[in-house]
Amino acid sequence: MHVDTVTVAPEPHRSLAPEGARFEPVHLHGVDDTSLHLVLAAERGAQLAERGWAEPHQYEEWGTEFLVYGPRDETELATVLDTVRESLAWSTALLPD
Repeated sequence: MHVDTVTVAPEPHRSLAPEGARFEPVHLHGVDDTSLHLVLAAERGAQLAERGWAEPHQYEEWGTEFLVYGPRDETELATVLDTVRESLAWSTALLPD
């Protein structure tokens, strides 16, 4: 997921893409594998991991990159969508209005 109005992350740890690449706070792995990678504040991501919703990204660089498991039903889908919204809010919080 790219944010149309943003080309570069406000800080490197708020994007999954390498520094200098297009801002990418979230990406979905596909139709069959509905897990996704996203960025969150490290403390919040650790909370999700403790609760069994996520795990640190295998190639994490900043401690803010997480894998969120694909939802199995409508209730879990709602939780995952809320987590994506949280990621977008956190990753863009430093952008000027």
